[in-house]
Amino acid sequence: MRKNYVSPDALAGIKLAFPNAEYDAEAERPALYIGANELLELLTFLRDDSNLQLTRMENVTAVDWKDRFEMVYHLFSSALLHWLTVRVTLPHDAPVLPSATVVFPGVEFEEREVYDLMGISFTGHPDLRRVFHMDDFVGHPLRKDFVPPPPPNIPRIRREGI
Repeated sequence: MRKNYVSPDALAGIKLAFPNAEYDAEAERPALYIGANELLELLTFLRDDSNLQLTRMENVTAVDWKDRFEMVYHLFSSALLHWLTVRVTLPHDAPVLPSATVVFPGVEFEEREVYDLMGISFTGHPDLRRVFHMDDFVGHPLRKDFVPPPPPNIPRIRREGI
C-alpha cells in the first residue's frame, strides 16, 4: 500500500508559516527540516492546522551521521490519510532539543529510548532516564563512536573425566 504524503501546496503553506523550514519539493516522500528552536511550534501547528490535521505521532527515532544527528518524527493524519516526516539536525557534540511530549504525550517512551541508545537529550521531558541500560552504563550503543566495554573476565572451568 502506497503512503500518501502531504501535498506540495500544503508544504508551501507550512513554508509560509515557518520560513526557516526546508524541504525538497521534488521528492516523492518529502521531509521537512526545521531547527530545534522551532520544533514545538511546528509540531503544534501541524497537529492543530485544519488543512493538515497531523494528529498522530507514529514514530520517533534518530540517525547518527557521524558528524551530526537527525531526529526523525513521522506524523499521520487519520482524517486526511496523509503523512509527513519532520527532521531536526543536531550537532554531534551537543545533541539537545525540546521534548515533543508537550505536544504529543505518547512520545515519552520513544524519547527515552533515543536518549538511552543515542545520547540525545530532551529538555522538558517528564521522566528522561535510561530504558534498556543501567544508570551507570557508560555510553550509548547505537552511536557510531560507541566503543563496547570488554567482556567480563570469567574463569574457564575444565571438566575432567570426560
